[in-house]
Amino acid sequence: MKVLVLAPFDPVELARLGELHQVVHESWIEHKRMLSPDELTARLLADGFEAVVVEAEFVTRDVIEAVPGLRVVASARGKPVNVDLAAATDRGVIVLQTPGRNAESVADLVLAMILDRLRHVSEAAAAVRRGEWTFGLDDDAQGRPMVPYIRFRGVELGGKVLALLGFGMVARAVARRALAFGMTVRAFDPYVEAADFTEHGAARVTSVEALLKGAHVLSVHVEQTPQTVGMLSPARLAMLPKGAVVINTARPRVVDQDALTALLQSGHLGGVALDVFAPEPVPPTHPLLALPGALLLPHIGGATSDAVRHHSRMIREDFERLARGERPERCANPAVLDAAPPR
Repeated sequence: MKVLVLAPFDPVELARLGELHQVVHESWIEHKRMLSPDELTARLLADGFEAVVVEAEFVTRDVIEAVPGLRVVASARGKPVNVDLAAATDRGVIVLQTPGRNAESVADLVLAMILDRLRHVSEAAAAVRRGEWTFGLDDDAQGRPMVPYIRFRGVELGGKVLALLGFGMVARAVARRALAFGMTVRAFDPYVEAADFTEHGAARVTSVEALLKGAHVLSVHVEQTPQTVGMLSPARLAMLPKGAVVINTARPRVVDQDALTALLQSGHLGGVALDVFAPEPVPPTHPLLALPGALLLPHIGGATSDAVRHHSRMIREDFERLARGERPERCANPAVLDAAPPR
């Protein structure tokens, strides 16, 4: 099979993929260019590619219908959000996905954000750079203590309650890390079996309201759907105890950002840490940028070489299965496989 790999790919896994298939690697990162659907169509047709691996590019219905020899599309995403799954299924094109490819990476960042907000790490580091490391006991112009030992006094993670909204692969990895710090973990996810909560050390709650009550840290881990947009409304966010911290590395519109900002400005929330924002990038005039209690990151949750290695391995394994005439393990449209055996 002739495979065009447009996603970043681990060199070792790329070599193994090349042992079974004719592979051309043109990573969008290395080439500093993402192909439009029309450009992708032309590239696939020009050299007769039968399969494509994408991370940044979008494989639309137009692409799928314009390339009759296309047999496999592999999305280096947790779910194939950049592939028209219905169109692929209609045309008998197998779509591969890489669930959990960045779960450990995102979970690491969540713990880093929790530690930063509870121990004021980034704020203290910025103060040192500004020359504000002082041993004097004077207050600043706003009446705040200047000595770092008092100014940046935080709290320990041990004994604090971590509330997880959603309990998928990322949330479970976060729970594992939080438990190691001595936190108490509870989670809400109506689509997860009760035994899964127990297996991963989290107490199961049966409503969002119960999740928020008494939470020291709330971390968001749900997909953006019509049911979850605005799930954390102003009324619900106000249920969090005074001093609570809100972390969001999932989807921005699950949380009411205006309410989040207002609660931080009022002092009700002790901190906010966001790796996702609506819109992205953050507008330079957004009030959160002026609040020291807000940690804003540029959507880097999955930005690790390990995440690339994970999705490379998953994709290579499923291409190997296809080459052996076996069912791929991570197929997003198994109806295609049921209709006809893998070619």
